[in-house]
Amino acid sequence: MSRAARLSELMVRIQAKPSFTSWELAKEFGVSRQTILRDLRTLSDRGVPLRSTGGPGGGYSLLRGWRWLSPSLTMDEALALIFSYETLVRYPVHPFSSDGASAVAKLRTALPEEAADGLDRLRRHVAVVGPVPEYEAPLLGELFSAALDGTHLKVVYDSTGSGTSERVIFPFGLYASRGFWYCACFDHERGANASMRADRFLTAVRVEGYERPAHVPPEEHWAHDAGDTEEERLQLRARVTERASKSVELAFIFGSIAPDGCGGGVIDAEIARRGLDYYASRLLSVGTDVVVESPPELRAAILNKARGVAGLYG
Repeated sequence: MSRAARLSELMVRIQAKPSFTSWELAKEFGVSRQTILRDLRTLSDRGVPLRSTGGPGGGYSLLRGWRWLSPSLTMDEALALIFSYETLVRYPVHPFSSDGASAVAKLRTALPEEAADGLDRLRRHVAVVGPVPEYEAPLLGELFSAALDGTHLKVVYDSTGSGTSERVIFPFGLYASRGFWYCACFDHERGANASMRADRFLTAVRVEGYERPAHVPPEEHWAHDAGDTEEERLQLRARVTERASKSVELAFIFGSIAPDGCGGGVIDAEIARRGLDYYASRLLSVGTDVVVESPPELRAAILNKARGVAGLYG
């Protein structure tokens, strides 16, 4: 049995035993006591909480309640997990800040030496890059805990549109988009679902006495901008050039762009009325490669921004 296989089997054995001695394990595995002691030190270095007791009747035991997850991962699967985590931690804050680095370090050290060397070699040829905004969201953990516990929160929220206000919300969960974390929730003040930037929460206190709304998955908030009622939505239609039809910016905002049969494309999507300023800024940045046909409110917002830019430069 290779050392890597023995370490994996050793983890299985010691979890099944309330206590054990190095002599017992050496006999079971057919190796010397010194070899088993080295293996136990290796497991301890990897984060396994082994407790040693001396004297007659002494030996080793695992910390009560501790369990080891033993996934059978290929090198490609381990690489995918590590890079998924590295993508997550590019956000300045995230709900798993305290445990993520430890988990990846344990995953890295748990790999057999030859697999870890291969992982490091592959690692030199793949990177997660791109700008991310710098911000703080000290209440992100509280929002996440409230969602898990099914608890209402009385919050003070700093909105770009209406300023600072006090609200009662029921968090459904969190989602990440455009470099920021958002809280998908039900806002009792508006009587509707909402998406609220996590870094704009100033205070959050748990409260009782409110009816629990039906759960809405956070991904549906992102996909449908569920913070607005049907009356507050507008139909956007725009023509784009061939170059703009390949734009990462437009694809990120609107998803797929339908080809128009002439080399360009057409954007046909619903947008929130309260998001007019956001969409005007984004579409203006694409320049003359996009022409908005409707709604007129968005055309007017883009024109006003363009006049403002022109005024700055004379």
